Amino acid sequence: MARPQQTKYASLEDFKNGASSKIKSSYSGYIFGGCNEMVTMRDNVEAFRRYRFLPQVLRDVSSIDVSTTVLGQPVACPIGISPTGFLKMAHEDGEKALAKASIPSNIVMILSIWSTNTIEDIVDVAPTGLYWMQIQLLKDKRITENIVRRAVAAGFKAIVVTVDQPIPKRKLATKYDKQGLGIQLESHLRPINLKYIDTSDIQVIDSQIDGAATWKDLRWLKSITSLPIVVKGILTGADAKRAVQNGADAILVSNHGGRQFDYLPATIDVLSDVVAAVEGSGVEVYMDGGIRRGTDVLKALARGARAVFIGRPIIWGLACNGHEGVRQVIDILKDEFSTAMAFMGCSTTKEIVSPMVVHEKNIGSKL
Repeated sequence: MARPQQTKYASLEDFKNGASSKIKSSYSGYIFGGCNEMVTMRDNVEAFRRYRFLPQVLRDVSSIDVSTTVLGQPVACPIGISPTGFLKMAHEDGEKALAKASIPSNIVMILSIWSTNTIEDIVDVAPTGLYWMQIQLLKDKRITENIVRRAVAAGFKAIVVTVDQPIPKRKLATKYDKQGLGIQLESHLRPINLKYIDTSDIQVIDSQIDGAATWKDLRWLKSITSLPIVVKGILTGADAKRAVQNGADAILVSNHGGRQFDYLPATIDVLSDVVAAVEGSGVEVYMDGGIRRGTDVLKALARGARAVFIGRPIIWGLACNGHEGVRQVIDILKDEFSTAMAFMGCSTTKEIVSPMVVHEKNIGSKL
């Protein structure tokens, strides 16, 4: 009997369309939606279209090297996997599939605190991966400390602390507002890295979000680990400076993908302000939100990002084809990024500089 022909995915949009038919309808709001009117979610993508390239010509681009380093660790390209929880919504392997995909791609994977696989599961299935652990500042510090200790023991290389979710309350866009994870989580969706609480009850989990957290909690986090701390959820230069003053080793410019709070600026629009604020500190700046093409990766690097992280497209790849789908998403972005570098006259990522990208409203003044 002939084997069924495998669907061909040529772009991230193809994966999005494919995932829409594979994901359970009750999960679609979490995976495809944002909050309120989804202004931020859409603008994260649309904002990239407002930036234009100014290439350098007649430069030797016969060999393109897309590799770089993050926090001193070599990676094959400046593209990483953002933390997203509850991934068994998309595929039975959940976060383990992301770990499997990250190894041949040689990129960073950030494991979510809301992972449906344990920290130890990730290392067991893909022991040579480069992993960072995402946490949130919870009321019961034993939960956070337990996760940090286990991440250290498992060989994770950094802690990513999300700081832009002070309360659990969120409202999905109207088309999704009757959907969600439910009060009682299905057994396969429980965030099993959380100890000391009932992880079957989303209200119990949400009640741990600490609305009283301040910068002193970042200093506390620094006191319990020697791993580098990446602060995720910064959108202003002022907060970037505060993060550095309180011990941040890197900053991930993020608006939570428009999932938690609407009407925030697109991350690509505020990226350069954050980069300028920490200039000279040695703190690396990354960004996530809206990356859909390799050209978006190049625009982000030109505006000062050391690397970018990908969220929703990774879930689409996971839903379509498990760890192979995730790897295909990464490969598409990597190939498009390499092509864009060639057209821009860059043979290495170090040659990507700010004057190469200009906002469309300023293009006349740059020519």
